[in-house]
Amino acid sequence: MNAPHTAGPWRWELSEQSKRLHLVGGKPMFDLTIMDFTRWGMNDATVCLRDTAHDGFNIMHKLHERRDWIAPFPGREHHAKWCVNVTQPDMRLIAAAPDLLDALCALVLNIDAGKATLIEMCDARAAIAKATGEPS
Repeated sequence: MNAPHTAGPWRWELSEQSKRLHLVGGKPMFDLTIMDFTRWGMNDATVCLRDTAHDGFNIMHKLHERRDWIAPFPGREHHAKWCVNVTQPDMRLIAAAPDLLDALCALVLNIDAGKATLIEMCDARAAIAKATGEPS
């Protein structure tokens, strides 16, 4: 089973003084850094992510150093050297956010209209599966 994502609520914090951006969350509120960015080389940055397998700890790792957080896209394994899927739980949740919002909006609209259908329920379940990394 995949590790769960970091508990909410989440928020972005920007330090104008240091010019650093962090995504923070967890409980108690905002005690955990979920994501931040570190300079990499002369012109680039790399993302650092919280290891969600260590509940209650704020252990950060550079994404490119965690081979267990990346995987080739199915059917595109030949692109793996330059383009892979990120499977870290918090990143999966961020990537699924548009699908989750669309599915939830459709479901709420149809519930309000008294005509919720199995299609909206299936869309909602598929969006949840995408966010959690579980099969749909």
